[in-house]
Amino acid sequence: MDLLLTEQQNLLAESAARLCADHGGPKRLRALQASGVEMEASGWREMVKAGWLGTAVAELHGGQGLGAFDFALALEQVGRHLLMVPLLEAGAVAATLSNATDRSRSQAALDELLKGSRLIVPAAAASWRHGGHPGGLRYDRRTGTLDGSIPFVAYGGSADAFFLALGAGAQAVLVLVPRADVSVATERNVDGSTVSTLTFARLQLPAESVIATGDEARKLASALQEFLILGAAVALIGLAAAALDITLDYIKLRQQFGRPIGSFQVLQHRAVDGFVAIELDRSLAYRVLAAFDAGEHHPAMVSAVKARASRSALDITRAALQMHGAIGYTAEHDIGLYYKRALALAAQYGGELGHAARFSGLTRETVVATP
Repeated sequence: MDLLLTEQQNLLAESAARLCADHGGPKRLRALQASGVEMEASGWREMVKAGWLGTAVAELHGGQGLGAFDFALALEQVGRHLLMVPLLEAGAVAATLSNATDRSRSQAALDELLKGSRLIVPAAAASWRHGGHPGGLRYDRRTGTLDGSIPFVAYGGSADAFFLALGAGAQAVLVLVPRADVSVATERNVDGSTVSTLTFARLQLPAESVIATGDEARKLASALQEFLILGAAVALIGLAAAALDITLDYIKLRQQFGRPIGSFQVLQHRAVDGFVAIELDRSLAYRVLAAFDAGEHHPAMVSAVKARASRSALDITRAALQMHGAIGYTAEHDIGLYYKRALALAAQYGGELGHAARFSGLTRETVVATP
Protein backbone atom coordinates (compact mmCIF):
# COMPACT_ATOMS: atom_id res chain seq x y z
CA MET A 1 0.00 0.00 0.00
CA ASP A 2 3.05 2.33 0.16
CA LEU A 3 2.55 2.84 -3.57
CA LEU A 4 -0.55 4.86 -2.76
CA LEU A 5 1.44 7.46 -0.84
CA THR A 6 2.94 10.59 -2.36
CA GLU A 7 6.48 11.69 -1.57
CA GLN A 8 5.11 14.23 0.91
CA GLN A 9 3.00 11.57 2.63
CA ASN A 10 5.97 9.19 2.86
CA LEU A 11 8.02 11.95 4.48
CA LEU A 12 5.21 12.63 6.95
CA ALA A 13 4.95 8.94 7.83
CA GLU A 14 8.73 8.66 8.32
CA SER A 15 8.81 11.79 10.49
CA ALA A 16 5.91 10.48 12.57
CA ALA A 17 7.65 7.13 13.02
CA ARG A 18 10.80 8.81 14.34
CA LEU A 19 8.97 11.12 16.72
CA CYS A 20 6.75 8.35 18.10
CA ALA A 21 9.70 5.99 18.52
CA ASP A 22 11.53 8.67 20.52
CA HIS A 23 8.63 9.31 22.91
CA GLY A 24 6.70 6.03 22.95
CA GLY A 25 7.27 2.31 23.27
CA PRO A 26 6.69 -0.28 26.00
CA LYS A 27 9.26 1.15 28.43
CA ARG A 28 7.71 4.62 28.34
CA LEU A 29 4.21 3.18 28.66
CA ARG A 30 5.22 1.26 31.79
CA ALA A 31 6.66 4.46 33.25
CA LEU A 32 3.37 6.29 32.62
CA GLN A 33 1.40 3.46 34.20
CA ALA A 34 3.63 3.49 37.27
CA SER A 35 3.35 7.27 37.68
CA GLY A 36 -0.42 7.37 37.16
CA VAL A 37 -0.11 9.96 34.38
CA GLU A 38 -2.62 9.63 31.54
CA MET A 39 -0.63 11.19 28.70
CA GLU A 40 2.94 11.46 27.43
CA ALA A 41 3.54 15.18 27.89
CA SER A 42 6.87 15.51 26.08
CA GLY A 43 5.63 13.60 23.04
CA TRP A 44 2.47 15.68 22.98
CA ARG A 45 4.44 18.92 23.02
CA GLU A 46 6.54 17.73 20.09
CA MET A 47 3.44 16.79 18.08
CA VAL A 48 1.90 20.20 18.65
CA LYS A 49 5.21 21.82 17.72
CA ALA A 50 5.36 19.72 14.53
CA GLY A 51 1.90 21.00 13.53
CA TRP A 52 0.19 17.62 13.42
CA LEU A 53 -3.03 19.02 14.88
CA GLY A 54 -3.41 21.22 11.82
CA THR A 55 -3.01 18.41 9.30
CA ALA A 56 -6.74 18.23 8.56
CA VAL A 57 -7.34 21.97 9.10
CA ALA A 58 -7.65 24.30 6.12
CA GLU A 59 -4.68 26.60 5.46
CA LEU A 60 -7.06 29.56 5.62
CA HIS A 61 -7.70 28.74 9.27
CA GLY A 62 -4.10 28.12 10.31
CA GLY A 63 -3.65 24.48 9.32
CA GLN A 64 -1.85 22.53 6.61
CA GLY A 65 -4.93 21.76 4.52
CA LEU A 66 -4.01 18.13 3.90
CA GLY A 67 -6.84 15.99 5.25
CA ALA A 68 -7.78 13.01 7.40
CA PHE A 69 -5.75 10.65 5.17
CA ASP A 70 -2.47 12.40 5.99
CA PHE A 71 -3.46 12.79 9.64
CA ALA A 72 -4.03 9.02 9.79
CA LEU A 73 -0.40 8.38 8.79
CA ALA A 74 0.67 9.95 12.08
CA LEU A 75 -2.06 8.15 14.03
CA GLU A 76 -0.86 4.77 12.75
CA GLN A 77 2.56 5.47 14.25
CA VAL A 78 0.96 6.59 17.53
CA GLY A 79 -0.78 3.21 17.70
CA ARG A 80 2.33 1.32 16.67
CA HIS A 81 4.44 2.85 19.45
CA LEU A 82 1.81 2.68 22.22
CA LEU A 83 1.95 6.44 22.61
CA MET A 84 -0.58 7.86 25.05
CA VAL A 85 -1.43 11.25 23.57
CA PRO A 86 -4.77 12.94 22.67
CA LEU A 87 -3.74 13.39 19.02
CA LEU A 88 -6.89 11.77 17.64
CA GLU A 89 -9.27 13.61 19.94
CA ALA A 90 -7.69 17.04 19.60
CA GLY A 91 -7.17 16.59 15.85
CA ALA A 92 -10.83 15.67 15.38
CA VAL A 93 -11.95 18.76 17.30
CA ALA A 94 -9.56 20.96 15.29
CA ALA A 95 -10.91 19.65 11.99
CA THR A 96 -14.49 20.21 13.16
CA LEU A 97 -13.84 23.75 14.40
CA SER A 98 -12.18 24.63 11.09
CA ASN A 99 -15.33 23.63 9.22
CA ALA A 100 -17.71 25.70 11.35
CA THR A 101 -19.37 28.60 9.54
CA ASP A 102 -19.30 31.14 12.39
CA ARG A 103 -15.59 31.96 12.56
CA SER A 104 -16.10 34.57 15.27
CA ARG A 105 -16.81 31.78 17.76
CA SER A 106 -14.72 28.90 16.48
CA GLN A 107 -11.48 30.53 15.32
CA ALA A 108 -10.26 31.64 18.75
CA ALA A 109 -10.74 28.15 20.18
CA LEU A 110 -9.07 26.62 17.12
CA ASP A 111 -6.05 28.93 17.42
CA GLU A 112 -5.56 28.00 21.08
CA LEU A 113 -5.85 24.31 20.27
CA LEU A 114 -3.34 24.45 17.41
CA LYS A 115 -0.84 26.36 19.55
CA GLY A 116 -1.18 23.81 22.34
CA SER A 117 -2.24 26.43 24.91
CA ARG A 118 -5.62 24.75 25.39
CA LEU A 119 -6.51 21.06 25.07
CA ILE A 120 -10.06 20.49 23.83
CA VAL A 121 -11.44 16.95 23.58
CA PRO A 122 -14.81 15.65 22.34
CA ALA A 123 -17.00 14.77 25.28
CA ALA A 124 -19.98 13.22 23.57
CA ALA A 125 -18.75 11.11 20.69
CA ALA A 126 -17.80 8.15 22.88
CA SER A 127 -21.42 7.51 23.82
CA TRP A 128 -23.27 8.76 20.75
CA ARG A 129 -25.81 6.57 19.12
CA HIS A 130 -25.55 6.99 15.37
CA GLY A 131 -27.63 10.02 14.45
CA GLY A 132 -28.55 10.70 18.07
CA HIS A 133 -27.02 12.16 21.21
CA PRO A 134 -25.73 10.91 24.57
CA GLY A 135 -28.65 9.44 26.50
CA GLY A 136 -27.28 10.65 29.87
CA LEU A 137 -27.61 14.32 28.96
CA ARG A 138 -30.63 16.55 29.25
CA TYR A 139 -30.40 19.81 27.34
CA ASP A 140 -33.11 22.46 27.43
CA ARG A 141 -32.48 24.59 24.36
CA ARG A 142 -35.09 27.12 25.43
CA THR A 143 -33.24 27.99 28.65
CA GLY A 144 -29.78 26.85 27.53
CA THR A 145 -29.48 24.57 30.56
CA LEU A 146 -27.50 21.31 30.58
CA ASP A 147 -27.98 18.47 33.09
CA GLY A 148 -26.70 14.92 33.36
CA SER A 149 -23.47 13.08 32.64
CA ILE A 150 -21.29 11.74 29.83
CA PRO A 151 -19.14 8.62 30.38
CA PHE A 152 -16.06 7.27 28.57
CA VAL A 153 -14.42 10.59 27.69
CA ALA A 154 -10.82 10.08 26.59
CA TYR A 155 -8.18 12.35 28.18
CA GLY A 156 -10.81 14.09 30.27
CA GLY A 157 -8.34 14.34 33.14
CA SER A 158 -5.99 16.54 31.09
CA ALA A 159 -8.51 18.53 29.03
CA ASP A 160 -8.98 22.26 29.45
CA ALA A 161 -12.36 22.26 27.68
CA PHE A 162 -14.88 19.82 26.21
CA PHE A 163 -16.59 19.80 22.84
CA LEU A 164 -20.21 18.66 23.16
CA ALA A 165 -22.82 17.66 20.62
CA LEU A 166 -26.32 18.15 22.03
CA GLY A 167 -29.77 17.46 20.65
CA ALA A 168 -30.60 16.03 17.25
CA GLY A 169 -31.91 17.18 13.88
CA ALA A 170 -33.09 20.77 13.86
CA GLN A 171 -32.44 20.97 17.61
CA ALA A 172 -28.76 19.96 17.33
CA VAL A 173 -26.17 22.20 19.01
CA LEU A 174 -22.36 22.09 19.20
CA VAL A 175 -20.89 23.81 22.25
CA LEU A 176 -17.57 24.34 24.01
CA VAL A 177 -17.66 23.92 27.79
CA PRO A 178 -14.71 25.00 29.99
CA ARG A 179 -13.39 22.44 32.45
CA ALA A 180 -14.19 24.75 35.36
CA ASP A 181 -17.90 24.25 34.67
CA VAL A 182 -17.73 20.44 34.76
CA SER A 183 -17.24 17.80 37.46
CA VAL A 184 -14.71 15.23 36.18
CA ALA A 185 -14.24 11.71 37.59
CA THR A 186 -11.44 9.69 35.97
CA GLU A 187 -10.81 5.94 35.95
CA ARG A 188 -8.08 3.77 34.43
CA ASN A 189 -8.53 1.24 31.64
CA VAL A 190 -6.78 -2.12 31.50
CA ASP A 191 -4.00 -0.66 29.31
CA GLY A 192 -3.24 2.31 31.55
CA SER A 193 -5.22 4.82 29.49
CA THR A 194 -8.07 6.67 31.18
CA VAL A 195 -11.74 7.44 30.71
CA SER A 196 -13.61 10.19 32.49
CA THR A 197 -17.23 10.77 33.38
CA LEU A 198 -18.34 14.38 33.08
CA THR A 199 -21.22 15.59 35.24
CA PHE A 200 -23.21 18.76 34.57
CA ALA A 201 -25.47 20.25 37.25
CA ARG A 202 -27.92 22.68 35.65
CA LEU A 203 -25.11 24.32 33.73
CA GLN A 204 -26.17 27.50 31.96
CA LEU A 205 -24.53 27.59 28.52
CA PRO A 206 -23.81 31.16 27.33
CA ALA A 207 -24.54 32.05 23.71
CA GLU A 208 -20.84 32.56 22.95
CA SER A 209 -20.14 28.89 23.77
CA VAL A 210 -22.33 27.73 20.87
CA ILE A 211 -20.25 26.81 17.80
CA ALA A 212 -23.06 25.65 15.50
CA THR A 213 -26.76 24.86 15.56
CA GLY A 214 -29.36 23.00 13.55
CA ASP A 215 -28.43 21.15 10.37
CA GLU A 216 -24.86 22.48 10.41
CA ALA A 217 -24.34 21.17 13.96
CA ARG A 218 -25.76 17.78 12.99
CA LYS A 219 -23.43 17.47 9.99
CA LEU A 220 -20.37 18.63 11.92
CA ALA A 221 -21.15 16.22 14.76
CA SER A 222 -21.53 13.32 12.33
CA ALA A 223 -18.20 14.17 10.66
CA LEU A 224 -16.52 14.42 14.07
CA GLN A 225 -17.87 11.02 15.06
CA GLU A 226 -16.65 9.41 11.83
CA PHE A 227 -13.23 11.09 12.14
CA LEU A 228 -12.82 9.56 15.60
CA ILE A 229 -13.95 6.13 14.45
CA LEU A 230 -11.54 6.08 11.51
CA GLY A 231 -8.70 7.40 13.64
CA ALA A 232 -9.12 4.71 16.30
CA ALA A 233 -9.18 2.07 13.55
CA VAL A 234 -5.93 3.33 12.04
CA ALA A 235 -4.24 3.32 15.47
CA LEU A 236 -5.32 -0.32 15.83
CA ILE A 237 -3.74 -1.16 12.48
CA GLY A 238 -0.43 0.32 13.60
CA LEU A 239 -0.62 -1.53 16.93
CA ALA A 240 -1.39 -4.86 15.24
CA ALA A 241 1.53 -4.43 12.84
CA ALA A 242 3.92 -3.77 15.73
CA ALA A 243 2.66 -6.81 17.67
CA LEU A 244 3.14 -9.01 14.60
CA ASP A 245 6.67 -7.71 14.03
CA ILE A 246 7.63 -8.46 17.64
CA THR A 247 6.19 -11.96 17.30
CA LEU A 248 8.00 -12.66 14.03
CA ASP A 249 11.30 -11.69 15.64
CA TYR A 250 10.55 -14.01 18.56
CA ILE A 251 9.61 -17.11 16.56
CA LYS A 252 12.73 -16.73 14.43
CA LEU A 253 14.89 -17.03 17.55
CA ARG A 254 12.93 -19.31 19.90
CA GLN A 255 14.21 -22.88 19.60
CA GLN A 256 12.15 -26.03 20.10
CA PHE A 257 13.02 -29.56 19.05
CA GLY A 258 16.35 -28.27 17.82
CA ARG A 259 15.06 -25.64 15.39
CA PRO A 260 13.34 -22.21 15.40
CA ILE A 261 9.63 -22.46 16.09
CA GLY A 262 9.11 -20.12 13.15
CA SER A 263 9.95 -23.06 10.90
CA PHE A 264 6.79 -24.86 12.03
CA GLN A 265 4.13 -24.55 9.38
CA VAL A 266 1.23 -23.96 11.75
CA LEU A 267 2.94 -20.86 13.18
CA GLN A 268 3.85 -19.67 9.70
CA HIS A 269 0.19 -19.89 8.72
CA ARG A 270 -0.88 -17.85 11.75
CA ALA A 271 1.74 -15.21 11.03
CA VAL A 272 0.70 -14.97 7.38
CA ASP A 273 -2.96 -14.69 8.36
CA GLY A 274 -2.04 -11.73 10.57
CA PHE A 275 0.00 -10.07 7.83
CA VAL A 276 -2.81 -10.45 5.28
CA ALA A 277 -5.39 -9.07 7.73
CA ILE A 278 -3.26 -5.99 8.42
CA GLU A 279 -2.72 -5.28 4.72
CA LEU A 280 -6.41 -5.68 3.96
CA ASP A 281 -7.36 -3.42 6.86
CA ARG A 282 -4.85 -0.77 5.82
CA SER A 283 -6.01 -0.90 2.22
CA LEU A 284 -9.64 -0.48 3.26
CA ALA A 285 -8.78 2.33 5.68
CA TYR A 286 -6.81 4.23 3.03
CA ARG A 287 -9.66 3.93 0.55
CA VAL A 288 -12.29 5.13 3.01
CA LEU A 289 -10.09 7.96 4.29
CA ALA A 290 -9.52 9.19 0.75
CA ALA A 291 -13.27 9.10 0.14
CA PHE A 292 -13.88 10.83 3.48
CA ASP A 293 -11.61 13.72 2.49
CA ALA A 294 -13.37 13.99 -0.86
CA GLY A 295 -16.81 13.96 0.80
CA GLU A 296 -17.74 10.83 -1.14
CA HIS A 297 -17.65 8.14 1.56
CA HIS A 298 -20.54 5.93 2.62
CA PRO A 299 -21.12 6.04 6.41
CA ALA A 300 -21.37 2.25 6.48
CA MET A 301 -17.78 1.95 5.27
CA VAL A 302 -16.53 3.94 8.27
CA SER A 303 -18.02 1.25 10.49
CA ALA A 304 -16.58 -1.45 8.24
CA VAL A 305 -13.07 -0.09 8.83
CA LYS A 306 -13.49 0.00 12.62
CA ALA A 307 -15.16 -3.42 12.82
CA ARG A 308 -12.41 -5.06 10.76
CA ALA A 309 -9.54 -3.28 12.53
CA SER A 310 -10.94 -4.15 15.97
CA ARG A 311 -11.34 -7.82 15.12
CA SER A 312 -7.95 -8.10 13.42
CA ALA A 313 -6.03 -6.33 16.18
CA LEU A 314 -7.52 -8.56 18.86
CA ASP A 315 -6.97 -11.73 16.81
CA ILE A 316 -3.36 -10.79 16.04
CA THR A 317 -2.44 -9.80 19.60
CA ARG A 318 -4.08 -12.94 21.02
CA ALA A 319 -2.15 -15.05 18.51
CA ALA A 320 1.01 -13.14 19.48
CA LEU A 321 0.48 -14.09 23.14
CA GLN A 322 0.04 -17.73 22.20
CA MET A 323 3.06 -17.85 19.91
CA HIS A 324 5.20 -16.40 22.69
CA GLY A 325 4.12 -19.25 24.92
CA ALA A 326 3.83 -18.92 28.68
CA ILE A 327 6.15 -15.90 28.84
CA GLY A 328 3.71 -13.94 26.67
CA TYR A 329 1.13 -14.05 29.46
CA THR A 330 3.43 -12.57 32.08
CA ALA A 331 3.23 -8.91 33.08
CA GLU A 332 6.96 -8.55 32.47
CA HIS A 333 6.83 -9.28 28.74
CA ASP A 334 6.03 -6.37 26.42
CA ILE A 335 3.68 -8.29 24.12
CA GLY A 336 0.96 -8.17 26.80
CA LEU A 337 0.98 -4.37 26.60
CA TYR A 338 -0.08 -4.56 22.96
CA TYR A 339 -2.94 -6.92 23.77
CA LYS A 340 -4.23 -4.68 26.57
CA ARG A 341 -3.94 -1.60 24.38
CA ALA A 342 -5.82 -3.43 21.61
CA LEU A 343 -8.62 -4.22 24.07
CA ALA A 344 -9.04 -0.54 24.95
CA LEU A 345 -8.78 0.81 21.39
CA ALA A 346 -11.10 -1.86 19.99
CA ALA A 347 -13.82 -0.71 22.38
CA GLN A 348 -13.19 3.02 21.89
CA TYR A 349 -15.81 4.78 19.75
CA GLY A 350 -17.62 1.49 19.18
CA GLY A 351 -16.45 -2.12 19.06
CA GLU A 352 -16.62 -4.76 16.36
CA LEU A 353 -20.17 -5.92 17.07
CA GLY A 354 -21.63 -2.42 17.32
CA HIS A 355 -20.05 -1.31 14.06
CA ALA A 356 -20.94 -4.55 12.30
CA ALA A 357 -24.55 -3.90 13.31
CA ARG A 358 -24.33 -0.30 12.11
CA PHE A 359 -22.83 -1.45 8.81
CA SER A 360 -25.64 -3.96 8.39
CA GLY A 361 -28.30 -1.39 9.18
CA LEU A 362 -26.92 1.26 6.84
CA THR A 363 -26.36 -1.10 3.93
CA ARG A 364 -29.79 -2.66 4.42
CA GLU A 365 -31.31 0.82 4.20
CA THR A 366 -29.41 1.37 0.93
CA VAL A 367 -30.61 -1.93 -0.53
CA VAL A 368 -34.21 -1.30 0.46
CA ALA A 369 -34.06 2.21 -1.01
CA THR A 370 -32.69 0.93 -4.33
CA PRO A 371 -35.52 0.46 -6.88
